Amino acid sequence: MTRVTYERALLDRSTGALNVIDYAHHEIHGGNMYTCHYSNECTNTDEMSIVAFNTGDSPKWCHMFFAAGGTALSHMAIYESPSLTAGAGTQLAVYNRERNSTNTSLVTSIEATPVVNKATSFDETEAAAASLTTTTELMRVYMGSGEKKAAFGGLTRGEVELVLKQDTQYAFVVTSVDDNTNFHSITMNWYEHTERSWHG
Repeated sequence: MTRVTYERALLDRSTGALNVIDYAHHEIHGGNMYTCHYSNECTNTDEMSIVAFNTGDSPKWCHMFFAAGGTALSHMAIYESPSLTAGAGTQLAVYNRERNSTNTSLVTSIEATPVVNKATSFDETEAAAASLTTTTELMRVYMGSGEKKAAFGGLTRGEVELVLKQDTQYAFVVTSVDDNTNFHSITMNWYEHTERSWHG
């Protein structure tokens, strides 16, 4: 007979309430959730701010949550398997959200020799030099009007989580739609998790 052991559920001492956290929050405490952020000022129509990376060639898949913003009229798009000129951008730091953890992400930068645990940012000049071409557009959302701030993502997890393909390039792109001064921002949070088969 197999002996099974269980952990005792801990209750709040003053109220007796059962305290739980969701899975993504659990991954933060386990040192398996990562983040990167990029912000950039654009002043002309069709100028782009981009964050791009390659996912790891591993069954430890990337579960992505993201938020984007523009202070003037903009659109945000997510592209799967785009083409960007390697080395045209700037390496972007990736941080573990559990700041005591030494775990690192499997994502890699857009370089001739990709660097692990880095993404790549592109300002409007770098984006033009990178000659972005796209294949699969997963999502496009318009946001911002005049000088009012607008953001997409980050509020409702179920609506914006993507489980990304392994060994695949992704680009998160904010584009100005007019010539107003436009402050773009892109924030990404993700955990890396080996999937279980629930079907035997």
